[in-house]
Amino acid sequence: MKISHPFLRLFSLAFAAAAGWLVVWSFPLIMKTEDIASKIIAMVVIVGLFGFFALYLLAWAFFYDRMENRERQRKADSERKERRKPAKEKLAEAKKEQRSERNANYILGAVAVATAIYFLTKNEWLMAGLMAVVAVYLFYKAVRNIEPAKIKQKREEATRRQEVENLMETAKDDGAVVIVENVDSLTAIEDAIETFGDEYLGRKNGRNTVRLWQLEREKYALTFPLGYQPEAPFSLMWELDGWGLQPRGWFPSHRMKTQGEWTMLTVAESGATHAVTDNGCCYEDECNFHLRICPKLHLAYQPRPNIMNDSPKKLEDFT
Repeated sequence: MKISHPFLRLFSLAFAAAAGWLVVWSFPLIMKTEDIASKIIAMVVIVGLFGFFALYLLAWAFFYDRMENRERQRKADSERKERRKPAKEKLAEAKKEQRSERNANYILGAVAVATAIYFLTKNEWLMAGLMAVVAVYLFYKAVRNIEPAKIKQKREEATRRQEVENLMETAKDDGAVVIVENVDSLTAIEDAIETFGDEYLGRKNGRNTVRLWQLEREKYALTFPLGYQPEAPFSLMWELDGWGLQPRGWFPSHRMKTQGEWTMLTVAESGATHAVTDNGCCYEDECNFHLRICPKLHLAYQPRPNIMNDSPKKLEDFT
């Protein structure tokens, strides 16, 4: 059960008050102590430790939201930095970790051999045999160079990302683009893409890869450099809308099975996908990945933006 923030703050204030009272109560007693060494130790332990603890709890209680947001931002920046590492760098890291693991097994194996010899000199046959078995196992792991699951996963991920990056060198997307404006935090877009990726990312051919661009300070664009499944645009639009964003997407009409050349997608307050083509025909989709003509809708089509004219800044590829 998750404890509410107000309760945590009250709890912190109560402990801060108790720690402060302890400092105030003990200070006169400490000052009466004649032994200088005891006085210094008591001042450091009680006044210093509990005083600092009380001040920290007070700061934590009053600045909880700010501290939590800062920690959340720090974690998001760290994850973002890790994701944006090139595939070659990730692969090099995986190889380095594997070498470190192998060298560690050699060193531990040598230590185990030395320990076994020591026990032999003491006629401790059981312990010597046990350490010999451990040494054989460690040397076996070092010679076989068996990859731990974590390193193996990192290597496979880096290899797949490298394959996707190689595909992007020659691939050309079909011009589909999703624009998101008035974005307060980049984390909201990243979380939406991550949720979208639970089902649509991770393919070896890189299909449904989402490329994130920054157009202006609070304006971003998303593209599909390696193509996408028919239902992927709908899912991405719903995820972005679900995170409090207001996406607007343009896709080739032949991919949406609609009229005209380009189809503009938006998400209504009801959660349904609305669409209008460049020839004025309106469509609606009620969460079944299929647009149907809806004569009662009257939406205004906006021309598809060419984001390359805005000199966009490429942020990262979600594969």
